Amino acid sequence: MEEIEEIKTYYNAIYRSYNKLYGGEQKEKIKKIYKIYKKLFSDKKFERGLDFGCGTGISTFLLKKIAKEIYLYDISEKMIEKALKLHKDAIRIYKIENYKDYFDIIISITVLQDISNPYNELKLLKNLLKDNGLLIVSVLNKRGYNYWNDLFRQNFNIIFSEDIGKDFVFFIKKHYML
Repeated sequence: MEEIEEIKTYYNAIYRSYNKLYGGEQKEKIKKIYKIYKKLFSDKKFERGLDFGCGTGISTFLLKKIAKEIYLYDISEKMIEKALKLHKDAIRIYKIENYKDYFDIIISITVLQDISNPYNELKLLKNLLKDNGLLIVSVLNKRGYNYWNDLFRQNFNIIFSEDIGKDFVFFIKKHYML
């Protein structure tokens, strides 16, 4: 819990300058991910989508292209406030654990690598996702492909993965419940 509080404090402190520092890089990443999405799913649009770790809302532009109903979640109050000003039609989530089996698609762009043990976050994402739902995750590649590949395979079926520069992107589906 202490680690999450540190992350929250950091992002609350840099929310004003985040887009200047990382905006260009994030937008390029989003373009690459969307291009892959189009190859895999064409023009498919999911019903309910969650931007998990939405930050200032840069990644929400991707979600708006692939989902009809948009939900936002971030631990940083300052970052999500900025995102909600940009995406007035989005729905803010306060208690994420209340949305079990709710989302058809979840995106999490450059979030999980900030957590020393992301296993619990992946369990949460799995609980939020409907059976046969899609999760799109990008992670900085500093831990290596095998680390992420192995971690995702524990809870999901990887349908596509690629190195997109500083990040790995994974398109993964929830295991069917039998």
